[in-house]
Amino acid sequence: MRIGTRTGLLLAASALMAGAPAAAASASPSVATAPAAAPASVSAPASVSAPAPAGYDACPRGRMCIWHDRDGGGARLSFAHKARDLSELEGGLNDHVLSAWNRTGRRWCLYQDAHYKGDKRAAEREPLVGSKGNTNEFGYKISSLKPC
Repeated sequence: MRIGTRTGLLLAASALMAGAPAAAASASPSVATAPAAAPASVSAPASVSAPAPAGYDACPRGRMCIWHDRDGGGARLSFAHKARDLSELEGGLNDHVLSAWNRTGRRWCLYQDAHYKGDKRAAEREPLVGSKGNTNEFGYKISSLKPC
């Protein structure tokens, strides 16, 4: 029975993952068993840096941060002054701010409509209770924010 190249590659990969020799698992002679050498122009980085902070840890001090998802997940925007219309900004956060952290020294208001109109909710200044957390159902309405 003839095994195609794709099937042979899958068998070889499975054998490598299981610790068996690739040649024994491959019935196709076109399957390479040795890893390909890296091109000469590619070099390893001189140093490895730590990954960028994620979630709430990505919000810098002195900024009001908002996230697309709950618990500081997904796309993030941060502000020092205000955002009159989230639909004008990238990140898809207009009517979809599901978490926020106010790391400024001022209370911020999150508004239902653009240009600071409509119903609003407050995000207390850090370290007060209410400075960080999920916005619950109101998060599906937030379109602008500023200090209040």
